[in-house]
Amino acid sequence: MLRYANRSIFSLYEPSPWGVKSGVYNVSNYAKFAPTLAKAMNNVIKNASSTLPHFAYGQTNWTLFQQLYTFAQCTPDIDASKCDACLKKALSRMIRCCDSRIWVVVFMPNCQLRYDTTSPFINDPYRPSPPPPTVVSNHQSPDKKKTNLIIVGAIAVSVLVGSIVLAVVFWICFCRNKPSEANTAVTPASPRGLHNGSEKDDAQNFGDTQFVRYDLATLKTATTNFSTENTLGEGGFGTVYMGTLKNGEQLAIKRLSGTSGQGTKEFMTEAGLLAKLQHRNLVRLMGFCSEGEEKLLVYEFMLNASLDRFLFDPNKRPLLNWVIRDKILMGIARGLQYLHDDSRLTIVHRDLKPGNVLLDREMNPKVADFGLAKLFEDAQTFGNTSRIVGSLGYMAPAYLTTGEYSDKSDVYSFGIILLEIVSGQSNKRYYQLHHTEDLPVYAWRLWTEKRPLEITDPVVFNNCSTNDVTRCIQIGLLCLQANAAQRPTMALVVSMLTGTIDLPLPSEPAMSFPQFNMPVASSNSGSGSGNGSGSGDQQSEIDRCTINSVSHELHLQSR
Repeated sequence: MLRYANRSIFSLYEPSPWGVKSGVYNVSNYAKFAPTLAKAMNNVIKNASSTLPHFAYGQTNWTLFQQLYTFAQCTPDIDASKCDACLKKALSRMIRCCDSRIWVVVFMPNCQLRYDTTSPFINDPYRPSPPPPTVVSNHQSPDKKKTNLIIVGAIAVSVLVGSIVLAVVFWICFCRNKPSEANTAVTPASPRGLHNGSEKDDAQNFGDTQFVRYDLATLKTATTNFSTENTLGEGGFGTVYMGTLKNGEQLAIKRLSGTSGQGTKEFMTEAGLLAKLQHRNLVRLMGFCSEGEEKLLVYEFMLNASLDRFLFDPNKRPLLNWVIRDKILMGIARGLQYLHDDSRLTIVHRDLKPGNVLLDREMNPKVADFGLAKLFEDAQTFGNTSRIVGSLGYMAPAYLTTGEYSDKSDVYSFGIILLEIVSGQSNKRYYQLHHTEDLPVYAWRLWTEKRPLEITDPVVFNNCSTNDVTRCIQIGLLCLQANAAQRPTMALVVSMLTGTIDLPLPSEPAMSFPQFNMPVASSNSGSGSGNGSGSGDQQSEIDRCTINSVSHELHLQSR
């Protein structure tokens, strides 16, 4: 480590400034990786802080074939307690930032902490040097040379025969016994080449080898022939069912609606996107089925369904204490950050709402329903569409008025969800009751009157930090700025939520329920790819409309 300053820094422990760098991709099995990482990090921190010159290197298996390499180091001028404090602070920041990545390094003035799952740390100055090579005389007798030639020849023949045997075995195992397309695992192809969903297109778009291709009979049996008793909810362009396989595994199965003319395209979009997305805060695609007119997506089953079932249910809302709400906010933000910045693709969700945020057994959030998502080409920053589809109350104003969308459209939707989580109120329901203002307008009015905490859900008000809640409200208002350019990126939102940066003052937010000068075709739907919210969020399709002023039209159409 190298450190310098224009002041005395010897033996001085400073937790900031700090920085972090990480890999782009995530580990494949976070549930198994997390406890291994925690144990390995605690060991390397203990070893580094307890011995001079304050460094330690570790290596352990986290799968049968994958290694986890860890490294901790402090500047040698600080004592053991300061080194321990510095490394533990670095670990805390690592966990909150990106502990699911394949490698991460956290830098602080007095220490650095890192791990890597791809390769050991090279150029490690503390590893013992290899022994010097043994000096062998060049002088050999003729008999010795003859013996060496025989040995070399025997080795060459053995290697050649062994290679032939291995090639034959490989051909027998992997070529002759290659499963048919109907039984093999497949991955949807890139969504850049999606079409209308003919059988030929299906073969093209589901032609790789990573996801399971289920047969229709298996999914019918798992859902009792798609019975209403197994219905989890109505989703965008389809219905979601709970299915149970013969081995007891539970799945969420999204069956594409046969009456939607646009449904096949959305199905192919969702499959193509999800096949390439791997993040602990995104719903995981298990496989798909495409037989004749039937098209189904198979997801991991989320025990606690969707966020709206807790947040807007007066009986369940008390289960969401402030710690859980804070965790849900952070998880949603990280999932969106991955979509916008950290995945191999750049994706705008376009339909973010509580019904599309699923909750697992531990109430960890996972963003779902990518049927309306849009993929950006390289260097593209915004898109435009004449077919405006989404959920009223969550769509950004520019998207409603001009059809223009960008990652800042998702930021606006996140701001609405943040205010709903803080207040425990539905933005749509609040507008129905008050007619002239929605949650953004209400939050802004309280903010300007220096009464921001009055929006807080009474269920959590007495058991939360008022500073944390005020900070969340301020972040929500920043996400809801009328000018999209003034909204933060999701990467910046994550930093804001962790409390690592100062917040600017917000200006007046944009209202989410304006008036349209033409009728709005709408339908009620909940989560599209999740386990069904049944929330009845209004999803609308608008063919180019303009906004004049606030009125009751959307209030009358909303349920």
